[in-house]
Amino acid sequence: MIKIYFIFLCSIIIPISSFSIMQDKSIIKWKGTKSIGSYHEGYILVENSFVNIDKNVIIGGEININMDSITCTDIEDKNSNQYLIEHLKSADFFSVPTFPFAFLKITNIKHIEDNDYLITADLTIKNETHPIDFFANIKVDKNAALASGKINIDRSKYDIKYKSKTWYPDLGDKFINDIFELYFNLVALP
Repeated sequence: MIKIYFIFLCSIIIPISSFSIMQDKSIIKWKGTKSIGSYHEGYILVENSFVNIDKNVIIGGEININMDSITCTDIEDKNSNQYLIEHLKSADFFSVPTFPFAFLKITNIKHIEDNDYLITADLTIKNETHPIDFFANIKVDKNAALASGKINIDRSKYDIKYKSKTWYPDLGDKFINDIFELYFNLVALP
């Protein structure tokens, strides 16, 4: 009985809660650039994602990215737009039929100043997992957690070889940059 009471008391003293990342309130925008400076961009959705909170500080979490939800916003022609989306979902890029989700698991958070944090996470794309660091602006209270920032991702580490200078150094100026960007604005609620 004493052990049970002690465990219950500890859970009150050290409250850790999980906030769900709200798909309808959160935005992830992607941007990929070519060697000549042109680019494509669009959106992608989070699904079944959460952050763990302790004393109004994020201490961990997992973000599941639905790769099948990828859209393109810069191509107005419907057929060209659909062609790009299908190409991004193909084996040349994200192999979405085989790997429908990408995963980001937070492993460490370091406070820098004010609301700025350095996040360390394991990012999994196409069943390849690598550590990644990025900065985020985070605000947390008992009612919500808000996080915004940018992640630079080196696609060549995740077996995405299409027109990659890392994999094919003789492409001249016909390459697509290995680094693509994710801009995020996430809202999590208890």
